[in-house]
Formats: sequence, structure tokens, C-alpha cells
Amino acid sequence: MALSTLAAPTNSIPTAASHKNNNFNFLRLFFASLVLISHAPQLRDGDYRREPIMQFFGTTSAGELAVYGFFLLSGYLIVGSWQRKTDLLYFLNKRVRRIYPAFIVAIIISVFIVGPLAVPDVAAYFQKINYRWLISGTMKLRPPEQTNGLAFAGQPSPFLNGAVWTIAYEFRCYVITALVGLLGLKRQKPVWVSLLVISLAFTLVPADLLDIPFPGRELLIDNPNAFFRHLSMFSAGACFYFFRGALPATGRKAALVGIVLFALLFLPVPPTVALSTLGAYFLFWVAFARISFLDSFQNMSDISYGVYLYGWPIQKLLEWYFPTVSVWVLVVVAFGLCCVMGAASWHLIEKHFIAGQRRQA
Repeated sequence: MALSTLAAPTNSIPTAASHKNNNFNFLRLFFASLVLISHAPQLRDGDYRREPIMQFFGTTSAGELAVYGFFLLSGYLIVGSWQRKTDLLYFLNKRVRRIYPAFIVAIIISVFIVGPLAVPDVAAYFQKINYRWLISGTMKLRPPEQTNGLAFAGQPSPFLNGAVWTIAYEFRCYVITALVGLLGLKRQKPVWVSLLVISLAFTLVPADLLDIPFPGRELLIDNPNAFFRHLSMFSAGACFYFFRGALPATGRKAALVGIVLFALLFLPVPPTVALSTLGAYFLFWVAFARISFLDSFQNMSDISYGVYLYGWPIQKLLEWYFPTVSVWVLVVVAFGLCCVMGAASWHLIEKHFIAGQRRQA
């Protein structure tokens, strides 16, 4: 395997559109698998004491690193998507089609298939579903966790799909992208830099100081700490897009950045600053580096969204029916099943809505 500098004449980070040989498919699937690994011990123990990354660094988990990675990639790609076609309705239509159809199907499967498999009394389960809340929550991209509280009773984290809460923050970042885009190209760079600095500053503020109620908070930002953490990563991805041509990217520099980042993750401070800067640099080097054994991922379908959507319910069912089997054995089984569901989600749902949007353009 040979690691070279990024395949661009200036050894700088290229655009995803102009540089087709990239590792985005691999990275998305890798991050989705990290979420499964992070959840595996948590769903049995109810805490992170056996979570491998938390055990090693003591400051962050594999799940957090994965979600931050998703948001960094998303910031880079979504802002780039806006630049290629600065049409508000087209952009929002594209984002809705990408997020909502697969999400809605995953919630339906979680509630109406997974839930009945994890309760002693199926009739009582359906009688207690709050359908009005379920529909409203799904439209707001919320997890279906208040349907009735009967599923997985007695287990740690007894939720039908406790991982999808991040998707609402992802969509908020899409809306922010559109609003910033409407300011015009010349204003976007300073605005995204400002959003990065402001959101990073708020991540350093104690969570209780940010817990200030105001009208519309639930819809606009919901949990302030979570909102600013994810916005900081998305903004960092956006900044890397705008300054990509000025960022020298070589294997030697990436290795040095990786070593410094590795050391910083041991410090008892919020890792958002290090991950949104050094972590983003290292991530985008990997995204565009020519790594031969990753070439096979370039032509694969992007099943990562489906893996993420179905990871939690599949892992919960495995825990429900096989509580004595090693969590690490179950995570391997779960990954295989999630890949099947991810492929089904892509081929049966996601790609058709994406294609439909292209036909309308």
C-alpha cells in the first residue's frame, strides 16, 4: 500500500466534484461502523466503561468521533453542493429527499416491527402508541422514543432507535447552509469562519449555562450544547471547503497532525477544538489520499445512512434475544445485518428519491 500526497497539482485539498478518486464512501461506512462499536457495550452495560475509545483516551468515545466525522464531511460536501447550484428550492428539495424518505421508513420499521419483537404483550404495545406524537416527532426528525415505553423494558437504554437524534442537527445545518448561501459568495467565507469560532466558543461553556429557554428553542436548536458541538464540526467542514486551495496537504504533514491530535485527545478538555481543526485536516487528507486498498469502495453504493439508521434497533434486538453472547460477537453480527439493511435502504428508497430530484431539475 502506498500513501502519497493528495492527487492535486498544488498538493492541496481538492473539491469532491473535481476529484472523483476519493475515499468518502469508505469514511462514511467506517464512521457508521464506529457507531456500532461504541453502542455495543453501552447497550448492555448502560455506560461507557467498556467502550474501547473511551477506555483508551478517557475524553471521547468512538461514537462521538464518528458523528463528528460525519458532520465534518457533511459540511464540506453540502456547502460544495450549494456552490454548484445556488438555488434555494432545489437545494432544500435535494436535502429533504436525501434525509426524510429513508428516515421515515426506518422509524416505521422501528416502531411497527422492532417494537413488537421486544415486548411481552404486543396488543398492549400498540394500544399505548401515541400516534399523534409519533407523526409529529418523525416530521421533526426525532427518535421514536416516547411511543409507549414498553419496548426493551428492563434493559439499559430501552429505546427503539436512540441513535437517530443527530439527524435533526444535521438538517439544521442544511438550513443554515441555505441561509448563509443567500448572503452571496463573497460573504460566505467570513460567515462560516465566524460560525466556526462562535460555535467552538460555546462548546467550551458549561452546558447548564447554555440551558436558557426561549420561544422556538426546541425547533431552532433544541439542546444548545449538542447544537453548537455539531455546528462547529459542520462549520469546520465548510471552512475546509472554502480554503481548500490554500491548505497544503501531504502525507508527512498529515502524519504530524495525526500525532499531535492523538496526544491532544488525552487532555481533559472538550475535544471539539482539536477535532474541528487538526482532526478535520487529517480527515480530509485521508478523504483524498490515494490509498490503493480503499479504491474498491469508490464504486460501492453509499449504504452508510442505512447502516446508521438501523444500527441501534438491530443491536437492541440482538441484546434482547442473546443477552449472554459476547457484545463483540454481537457487534460483528449486527454489522453484517446493518449492511444488508443499508443496501436495501439505498437500493429500494434512497437512490430513487435522489434520482427523482435529478429528473425534476
